Amino acid sequence: MGEEGKAGASLSDRAVDWLVALDCGTADRAAFEAWRIADPRHAAAFAQAAATWRRTADPRLSVLLDQPAEAWPPAAEPAPPPPAMLSRRAVAGGALAALVATAGAGAFLVWPRRAYAATAIGERRTLILPDGSHALLNTDTRVAWRFDDERDFWIERGEATLLVREAAKPFRLNSDPIDARLGEGRFNLRLEQESAQLLVLTGRAAAVYRGTLARTLEAGNALVVNGAGAQVSHFSPAAIATATAWERGEIVFNGMRLDRALAEFNRYLPEKIVLQDADLAPTRLGGSFRITDPGGFLQALQQGFDIDHRQQGNQIRLFRRRAA
Repeated sequence: MGEEGKAGASLSDRAVDWLVALDCGTADRAAFEAWRIADPRHAAAFAQAAATWRRTADPRLSVLLDQPAEAWPPAAEPAPPPPAMLSRRAVAGGALAALVATAGAGAFLVWPRRAYAATAIGERRTLILPDGSHALLNTDTRVAWRFDDERDFWIERGEATLLVREAAKPFRLNSDPIDARLGEGRFNLRLEQESAQLLVLTGRAAAVYRGTLARTLEAGNALVVNGAGAQVSHFSPAAIATATAWERGEIVFNGMRLDRALAEFNRYLPEKIVLQDADLAPTRLGGSFRITDPGGFLQALQQGFDIDHRQQGNQIRLFRRRAA
């Protein structure tokens, strides 16, 4: 690549970097304005970046959601898999690399920033979105949204249930690693450190997992992503009630191991409950408990399993009660 090409690519990258920062609300506005007016090519590159960014939603999601359920997957021989998707940043940058050499003072395109909301550990919060849709945020969750030409909603961490209203504009749910286009209905997305789960409670969703072939999810189905890959699972009514118990302020343990149960409860507790005796981990639990009442949970462990607890620093440690 010649010097001129290298300069163009560098300018493209810088324009996209500014766009990402503005989109996330982290940009220094004064520094951005200084960069933009320093050279007409900067303004042109940024305008092109913004225009490209708006056009980079995956069109396969639209096609899937508009198809009747029985039409996907097709009964005929499956089509070859589509090429791997690039991130919107990569697509914008690639388009700019070819176009930024065009000089001239492009009109500055005002880029609408996202709105953000978050919950603290133990907090739940309901949002009413600009289109009348609702989002119920679980503990330690951060989300963002931007409703202009499209309806875009991001879940950056945690868990949220969305009640999506029907509208002419599509509703796009974005996360790492699952992106989806949602029809009218109710949907739950939960992100964990090494897994993610999109559960369709009512309605239908078209979901993509990191560039893989898109899937249509009907009510009662979930796209589950973990270290083994991605698969669609069917949830029984009882499993759905357990997965959404947090909306009612509850945690339900149906034969769950104690170590897994603690991981669930600790999502809501600033002071974590930990196992002092590792051999307690396989203990199977049942019943439902209030998220706001860890004391009731600890009392049940004492009465039902002779598992006692003590406060040690900022932890509550569980141990087997020994006979005197």
